[in-house]
Order: sequence, then C-alpha cells, then structure tokens
Amino acid sequence: MGTIVKNFNSYKTTIPEILNESGLADIIEKQKQILIKPNLTTCVKPPATTPVQLVEEIVKFCQKNSQAKIIIGEGAGGCDTTRCFKELGYEEMAKKYEVELLDLNRAARVYKNGIALPKVAFDSFIINVPVLKEHSAAKLTAAMKNVFGFYLNKEYVNKIGQWVGTIFRLGWWNKSELHAKGVSKSIVRLNQLIKFDFNIVDGSVGQRGNEVYGTPCNPPIGKIIAGFDVKEVDKECAKLLQIDPGKIEYLGGI
Repeated sequence: MGTIVKNFNSYKTTIPEILNESGLADIIEKQKQILIKPNLTTCVKPPATTPVQLVEEIVKFCQKNSQAKIIIGEGAGGCDTTRCFKELGYEEMAKKYEVELLDLNRAARVYKNGIALPKVAFDSFIINVPVLKEHSAAKLTAAMKNVFGFYLNKEYVNKIGQWVGTIFRLGWWNKSELHAKGVSKSIVRLNQLIKFDFNIVDGSVGQRGNEVYGTPCNPPIGKIIAGFDVKEVDKECAKLLQIDPGKIEYLGGI
C-alpha cells in the first residue's frame, strides 16, 4: 500500500476510513503491545499538537481489532509531559478507554549506538500520530521529526524517575542537544534507530511559520496523510505545505 492522502471530514469518520483502507487491522491483530505516539511537544492546543480526538479514534480501532496492550507515549520537550496529558485531554481519554499513558522522558531506557532511548520503543508496534507544520530549522515537521519525543538530553538521563521536564523558554529545551547537533542530522539518526510501523499525520488544519507558536493554515489544509513508509509520508506532507521535498535535507538521509 502506498501513502494515503484523504480529505478530512471529521475524526470520527475520516480516521476509521483510513485505518480500514490501510489494512492495519490484520497487522495489529498479531501484536502484543501497541505504542501510539502523538506530538505533544508542549502544552499548546492544536494544530500545534495532536488532537486527542484523533488519538481516541486510533485507540478505538486498536481495541476493536487487537488484544494488544495499548500505550499512549510522549516525551514533551517544553514542559512536563504529564501536564500535557492532563491539559490536552489525554488523561481523561485514557481513563475512559483504560489505556496507559507513558511519559517517555521518565521511561526505562536502553542504549542503542550510544544513545539512551525508551525501551518501549523497541518492544512495541509504533503508530506515529504527529501534526503537519512548518519547522524553523528543518522546514517541515511531520512524521519523521516526531521521533524527537523519544530523546532526552544526557544531563536528564541520570535523573529518570525525577521531574525531567523543563519550563519552555527560548533556547531552553530538554531535547536541545538534537538542535545543537543539527536538526536534520538528528532526525535521520534517530529514525535509523527507532522505526515507526505506521504513520498518520493530521493535516486537517496545518500550521505555518513556527513549530510551536505558528499560525494555523488559512484556509486549512484539510487532509489526513497516512502510510507505512515514514519517508514517503513526509514527502506528501511537504507537498501539502508547498515545500519541495527535494529541498528538505533529512528526506535524503535514510
């Protein structure tokens, strides 16, 4: 199956249509653990972050088609992840469906090529659920960039179990090492270590100008983009923001 680009009507109708069309049901039926990874980079409402209504539809689909344990996991960059879960509606939704919320900034870690990453990333079928936005450094943030939520600056790794979120202010971010090393290079490296099994990008609105405090697209993009190949999904995402995929550095890296 190639990349699906579908007109957005509502989460309740469009998301099940895409998930059924993708053939995902047959795949997740065999899984023991599913990790749903939204983009909750900080406590800012959609379209800067993944709407809880979208993730809810994925949870419902997974519970209908699989006996797997379902985890919703994120590691916020600009605030305490648990605050994001609460303020953006994830805490209430998780209780409703009896699924686990996991702060990836506090999760148990294993070392892969010298990088401490959450063990859950290697024990789960990962459904990647970011939002479609322009990015100040990488031009685009969509499927591949959402891998940053698994990373944590080295200074915080030894403090797992403590409060490791930082209060966002310009230039201070608990994943700032990735920016210092070059955002595009970091995207490529982390995607070589962590593999997203399925991707569904919310382009129902879209955001321009900045990845956190940008401007909602007007008119809205009005699309949902999905597929198994993270790179191909991002190529379609770039086109929807009128960005030439060939000019996005990280798309040439894996």
